[in-house]
Amino acid sequence: MTRTTEMNNIIEERYQLCKSLYLIKKETDKRNKEKRQQGVVNLAYVNIFARPSHIKILFGPFFRTPLYTEIATLRGHVEGVECLTIHENKLYSGSWDSTIRVWAAGTHTETYEEISALRGHSGCVYCIALHENKLYSGSSDNTIRIWAAGTHTETYAQIATLVGHTDIVRCFTLHKNNLYSVSRDNTIRIWFIDTHKVIATLEGHTGWVRCLAYHENKLYSGSENGAIRIWAAGTHTETYETIATITGHTSSVECLTLHENKLYSGSADKTIRIWNGETLKEITTLEGHTGIVRCLTLHNNKPYSGGSDKTIRIWSTDTYAEIATLEGHTGWVNCLAINENKLYSGSDDKTIRVWKI
Repeated sequence: MTRTTEMNNIIEERYQLCKSLYLIKKETDKRNKEKRQQGVVNLAYVNIFARPSHIKILFGPFFRTPLYTEIATLRGHVEGVECLTIHENKLYSGSWDSTIRVWAAGTHTETYEEISALRGHSGCVYCIALHENKLYSGSSDNTIRIWAAGTHTETYAQIATLVGHTDIVRCFTLHKNNLYSVSRDNTIRIWFIDTHKVIATLEGHTGWVRCLAYHENKLYSGSENGAIRIWAAGTHTETYETIATITGHTSSVECLTLHENKLYSGSADKTIRIWNGETLKEITTLEGHTGIVRCLTLHNNKPYSGGSDKTIRIWSTDTYAEIATLEGHTGWVNCLAINENKLYSGSDDKTIRVWKI
């Protein structure tokens, strides 16, 4: 059953309830009128329609539930879309077609036009991020490229190429003057942005390092062996040591995000696990996806996840129950980005879909 069908059923049920109550009211009013003529009043009767709040009680839960509807589909990439980021009303997408595309994505925009296409990588663009008017991109060509991306720039010139990894650059994150990148070469490399030089190489993972997150002077990395490593990464740290290892997933850790002292991890074992950021103990496991959990993001305290089952799932932080399932993509959902009340999803079906949330 789709979300729309479910909501329609709720409306119909509550309409029928109100209709029945109205008929009861009408019949009761008729009897009370007869009794008044006889000098008798039925005090047991309660007029549920006496206040607007009574209607709100019946319909309030429905109107408080967001309707997740697709409002646009962006086409332009000729291969699958692997990564997304949004910044200052522009959406950036990286693809297996080796390009980065820039789209107009204003808050009130309903038509999304392609502004520019950046070419330079010779492999899949796995990750992109904006930092201080520069666009960073990591690729299966083993490089990280830096592009000029000023607010009013329509042409994005490449200004540097970071070479050091010996295999696919799968993910990176930026914090202050450092860029942290992970690769299929099993390492994490730390770069000083100003000089474009590697200042440290972290080794310890025994498999492809798939994902990375930075939070409060700690670096979190997820590997294909199912382990999550936590590294000391203070501002003045020159040696980055593993301070903890989290195990629990039974397959590759594909994505990580942190929020309010909680670590969220998505895995090829089809689950999302939530960990206490202090004790590192598992809080709960979210189950619902029928394939690899490829991406995770949070918005208004709700986790959003995309997977190889071609769906996007939204979860309650309070109950950890699944709130909604968005269907529409015909390929894996590889990446998500959120800007105010819009959710953007990139897929192997070569499209980016925009959803109202």
